[in-house]
Amino acid sequence: MKERKIYGQKHYLTVLLTLLVLTILATACNTPTTEKKTVEPAKSDESTATVGRCGDKSKLSKTLHLFNWADYMDSEIITQFETECGIKIVQNIFSSNEDMMAKVQAGNSGYDLIVPSDYMVEIMAEHGLLAELDKTNLPNIKNLNQKQMGMYYDPENKYSLPYLWGVTGIAYNVKSFLNGTPDSWAVLFDSKQVCEHKGFVLMLDDERDAIGAALKYLGYSFNDTDPTHHEKAKKILLAQKECLAGYNSDNFHQALASEEVVLAQAWSGNTTLARAENKNIKFFIPKEGGGIWQDNLAIPVDALHKYTAELFINFLLEPEISAKLSNYTYYFTPNKAAESLLDQNFHDLLESGGMIVDDKIYSRLEWIKRNKDTIIFSDTWTAVKAQ
Repeated sequence: MKERKIYGQKHYLTVLLTLLVLTILATACNTPTTEKKTVEPAKSDESTATVGRCGDKSKLSKTLHLFNWADYMDSEIITQFETECGIKIVQNIFSSNEDMMAKVQAGNSGYDLIVPSDYMVEIMAEHGLLAELDKTNLPNIKNLNQKQMGMYYDPENKYSLPYLWGVTGIAYNVKSFLNGTPDSWAVLFDSKQVCEHKGFVLMLDDERDAIGAALKYLGYSFNDTDPTHHEKAKKILLAQKECLAGYNSDNFHQALASEEVVLAQAWSGNTTLARAENKNIKFFIPKEGGGIWQDNLAIPVDALHKYTAELFINFLLEPEISAKLSNYTYYFTPNKAAESLLDQNFHDLLESGGMIVDDKIYSRLEWIKRNKDTIIFSDTWTAVKAQ
């Protein structure tokens, strides 16, 4: 808003005397003065005005480049933001956290907003690859569930805010398991069991999830870094490999839904997507335990359009937008204010397909963490993929 002009005392007296003289003359001539001075309303200063939820439009870029997982954004949300704010969103897809980090770390990636998983936020922050968030542009933080905030990988949420969360377990087609429901990682890692479905089995193309699951099957932690244990995990992954249809993190739910595969290491939300199309698809967390993770919204330190990225993050944290996102992806929302807006169909699919995470199941889940020794996961994965 422009400042109002304040008149000095000398100018005020001059104006007053002039008006008095004009009044006397008008009275003497018996001519009443009826003309009023029109005061124009002050114009809004567009550099500070806030327009709806699009923020200061003078600061917005024409384009926002998003680097995301596959099938992880409702196109209607993108269209709504583009329509409201006049910004074109260009989305590219990555298959793993490691692939995403490599592109960002190389510099000049061109991405304004990325969606790293929990442990990867910590790694990227330590490498100076993430920008600090300006929370004055993120008032919708208030909608987030505090249980999903302040996690080990970003205790102050300095670099990231939660996007969606889920669990890692096993998806299967009930028609291929008529003799009983599986309950163990053995269905994927015991050579006899997995090769009963040779050519119809998928593993996630993700070093931490794939190796972590093998370690859990062997009785170790998802985060175990003992070289002897990794050698054992490598052996069972290599023995399993000959019976796989492949490694797939991008669209394995489509292969499940179409029954191109009948068994897969899987994330809960993608399994729910498959079940929405094919009611024969179900999910379980193995008795040995599974993984829990949270994907996050973060901004590369060299992003060209940081303000626009923050405005889009804030847009995604609107309750109705967060609910729309979960209703589309079938992953759990970290947005407390959005929970009451979730579709009943979402709840029904979770419950009927085995995706509900109660306290008993939660106690069997592990977060993927990292330290100076977890580089061994990359070494083990390279050895598995090379053979």
